[in-house]
Amino acid sequence: MKKTNRIFKTSIFLQAVLIVFGTVLVFLALSLYIFRKNMTEVLMSEAENKATIFLSAMETSIRRLVIGKESSHLSELLDKKANFLKGNLNFIIVRAVVLDPQGYIIDHTKPDKIGQRRSSEDLEKVIASGRPMVTREIKVLKQEPGKPEILVMKVIHPVRNRKGAIVALIKVDLDIRRTFAMIKKQYWRLNRRVVLGFALAAVLLVVSTLFFLKRRIIGPVTAVAEASTRVASGDIEPLPVQKGTDEISKLVQSFNQMVEGLKQRDQMRHALNLAREVQQNLLPKKDPIIKGLDIAGKSIYCESTGGDYYDYLCQSDHTADKICIVVGDVSDHGIQSALLMATARAFLRLRSSMHGRLKDIFHDINKEFTHDVDNSGQFMTLFFTRIDRNKNSMEWVTAGHDPAIIYDPVTDAFIDLKGKGLALGVMEDTNYEEHSQGIKPGQIICIGTDGIWEAHNPRGEPFGKERLKSTIRKYASTSAEAIVQSIIDAVGAFCGDEEQEDDITLVIVKVTNLIGSKV
Repeated sequence: MKKTNRIFKTSIFLQAVLIVFGTVLVFLALSLYIFRKNMTEVLMSEAENKATIFLSAMETSIRRLVIGKESSHLSELLDKKANFLKGNLNFIIVRAVVLDPQGYIIDHTKPDKIGQRRSSEDLEKVIASGRPMVTREIKVLKQEPGKPEILVMKVIHPVRNRKGAIVALIKVDLDIRRTFAMIKKQYWRLNRRVVLGFALAAVLLVVSTLFFLKRRIIGPVTAVAEASTRVASGDIEPLPVQKGTDEISKLVQSFNQMVEGLKQRDQMRHALNLAREVQQNLLPKKDPIIKGLDIAGKSIYCESTGGDYYDYLCQSDHTADKICIVVGDVSDHGIQSALLMATARAFLRLRSSMHGRLKDIFHDINKEFTHDVDNSGQFMTLFFTRIDRNKNSMEWVTAGHDPAIIYDPVTDAFIDLKGKGLALGVMEDTNYEEHSQGIKPGQIICIGTDGIWEAHNPRGEPFGKERLKSTIRKYASTSAEAIVQSIIDAVGAFCGDEEQEDDITLVIVKVTNLIGSKV
């Protein structure tokens, strides 16, 4: 688990570092891109302005050239002015032409072009507006065939006389590769500074982010993980309450709520275990050993505690002539039913130890039991039998319980031990009937609760009493304990994966020999 926590911390640290560095790199790249775009625009605008200023400076010389007072040609004029402004120019003039307002070439850097007429929308726009025009385009210069494409800036500037009228137009093509060389140089110079600055900023940002994550996220989350490990090992203690309303605080609060719930469930489980232990101690710890009778019983609760009950009464030792067997079923199951089962057991043990007929015992028990369950809606069914080895008989009373059955292997017949009587707790003044039946060696007496025959399989079919009888018949030659286990196994196999919904209690009495009978 410690290794898992270390891996967890490392994972969060790495993720945080990647996120921070990724954010910084994206921001750096975006910033550099924006800077380069802005710097390019600034330098291009500077080149345009310088080109316009250059041509403005050429305006007087061009005007003198147009009226014939300038003896130098256009190329000579451009070279003189370019040499004069050499330190301030970031472009190279690759071609120039002077045109009159009608578009005829007055002078050209290539003299063979003089006299030709050129007309274009750009020239007409400059004449109409009276303002210089600057355009940028990628083109292959005709005077440099085979050379790579370069970015060219084209400038058209009007030339006016002293009255302000346009007497000529000067058009130049400028090679601005020098401008881009300056952009690149400035860009990489700034790049080094920006990258260094961003690197320092990134380090500070990562350190502060990791400190924040460790303090506000990693620490609390790790504490929750470690606390979960302690809870899993049984140390159920809450974490210190985190201040704030963020997700981490809510996580710790939710964890503490879970811990409190686990504490309550742990206490409840402890109470249930204690109740189960107490109730198990109320059931017979072992089956009685009575000469002539093979007796076995078992209860299986569907919850930690249940309402089913069985007991052996009225026997002092293995030579006893009489034994009383009782099987009961409190409505519902769980803690409340377990408490009522314990109450009924106390009443039964106390009253059955006194003299009286079985129906009188039931009458007195019902009277007291009804007071305890008054207005609760609960009740208890009960089957009580007393087997007398001297008389080779059994007598019984039933309080709303399903009939017990006797199986005689000799005749392969089943006898239902029926009887009238309301369940305990339904009505205070209830009279019960007492019945008797002769018994003989080989017979099997089965007393159970409805959790056996009402158990159902995944298709919803009940186990039923016929399957119960078939199981008794099949295993009649085995011991009482084996018959009990065979019935429970048969019910389990029938139900398959279905969850047990009711308590199961079963007592089997196999008559092996009776006083005065022939073995």
